[in-house]
Amino acid sequence: MSKKNNIQFNIEDSAVCQKCFDRIYKTPERKRNAKIRIIHDNEKCSICDNLLLHEDKIYQLILKKLHMLKVEFNTFLIACQVTSDTINRNEKNIYKLIGYKGKDSLKRQIRRDIGLMIENKLNKEAEFKFPEIVILIKIRKKRFDFVPFEEIANVNVFIDLNPMYIEGKYRKLVRDIPQTKWPCYTCKGKGCPDCNFTGQQYADTVEGLISKPLLKLTRGDDVKFHGSGREDIDVRMLGNGRPFVIEVKHPYSRNINLKFLRRLVNSHSDGKIEIHDLKFVDKERKATIKNSSVESYKVYAAIAEFDKGLTSEDIQKIEDLKKIEQRTPNRVDHRRADIIRTRVIKDLSVKRINSKKLCLTIKCQGGLYIKELISGDNGRTNPSLSSITNSKAVCTQLDVLEVHIPK
Repeated sequence: MSKKNNIQFNIEDSAVCQKCFDRIYKTPERKRNAKIRIIHDNEKCSICDNLLLHEDKIYQLILKKLHMLKVEFNTFLIACQVTSDTINRNEKNIYKLIGYKGKDSLKRQIRRDIGLMIENKLNKEAEFKFPEIVILIKIRKKRFDFVPFEEIANVNVFIDLNPMYIEGKYRKLVRDIPQTKWPCYTCKGKGCPDCNFTGQQYADTVEGLISKPLLKLTRGDDVKFHGSGREDIDVRMLGNGRPFVIEVKHPYSRNINLKFLRRLVNSHSDGKIEIHDLKFVDKERKATIKNSSVESYKVYAAIAEFDKGLTSEDIQKIEDLKKIEQRTPNRVDHRRADIIRTRVIKDLSVKRINSKKLCLTIKCQGGLYIKELISGDNGRTNPSLSSITNSKAVCTQLDVLEVHIPK
């Protein structure tokens, strides 16, 4: 064992501040029988090194950091990290000396005291599950540079901004726009002449058209888009729109006006997308949206073209389709597990355009691939419109009319 760790503590040489004393000896009876004295003038607390006597300055340090960063928040969590070997060792040895076996540690005392200050003085709410910000009070042995208060020169404050989540619905009114960022095929996102050095295969995405004004309002670092499924690039999302949650990383401004955001996105999207029904949600709603595909139902409008003329019997077979066994389509098997999924069609209505072309309205369980329902995907979807009519079919146009997910 090192010499440093062999320092002997005794009652006569040890003393604690009033706050540490009250924390250890909570009842009047225990205080009367205390084994350790309270510090006098100019003495240092053997446990906290007088940090608890300067908690007002720690609070001021937090205020300075919040004001400097211009952080907006309503809920918070205080964290405390003590990397000073001296303080940690002294606390442990004093507790052993006086026989204290409680759980009210120095770090817990600081978290509680500073948390109450922020609640009472800033009218903010302590939140232990999903706080908007985490305020880390770091205490070390060495002093920090450029300290505003000499009494707590070894204390610094760091602010961690947790993501914010906004739920809404989007309508994609044009084709050839992907939902999320699509790295350039040539440079894989690094930037090259083929993508005009953007790193993206497509200049516009649903995610990008929403995130650009959102990041300006929130002063966030980045966004992550979570949709209730996604439509293909060549498919429009019409009707009431597709539910989504957009996650903003490190937002400095949270108190944004969602009606203004909606107007901003809709007016600057050149008629490509529209968003509505915006509201703030928590992290758990993101998971509900992302995992809602099987529990949801969707309504599609599709144009199917066949290489042979169709009879009334063929039309009836199409309208009678119910249960579909669908292996992961060839076009997406590079990013989806190659499995067979069972999906149910709730309703399928057919309108003839001509003898070889049909307009289909399909209400089905989420996760059914409509293009492959029509083509059969070389037997990977069974039954399909191609197999039951014995006529090769392709989907020449597809729109999503409705996406319904659990509340």
